[in-house]
Amino acid sequence: MNYRNKIQRIKSIFLDPYFIATILFALWMLFFDDQNVFEQYKLYKRCQKLQTDITHYTLQIQQIKKEKKALVHNIDFLEQLAREKYYMKREKEDLYIIIRE
Repeated sequence: MNYRNKIQRIKSIFLDPYFIATILFALWMLFFDDQNVFEQYKLYKRCQKLQTDITHYTLQIQQIKKEKKALVHNIDFLEQLAREKYYMKREKEDLYIIIRE
């Protein structure tokens, strides 16, 4: 009898309309809704990537501001930057660019 009472009790719980509605609602929200778990995970990953991009670009902006300040006040740095980045040269000077493979 004890075994039958347990089965009957479990059966009454699983056939309860509130339990069924709760399970259906949870399944709908987890898999079929527009804002389901997978969409939320993709949005979370995108947010993390954007946060790392913010820090990267902030550091890059700071570096550019330092270079700009150095360019305005230091003519030697201006010449060095023009030679290294833009491959500029003085008159009557040959420039050889070596590309490493």
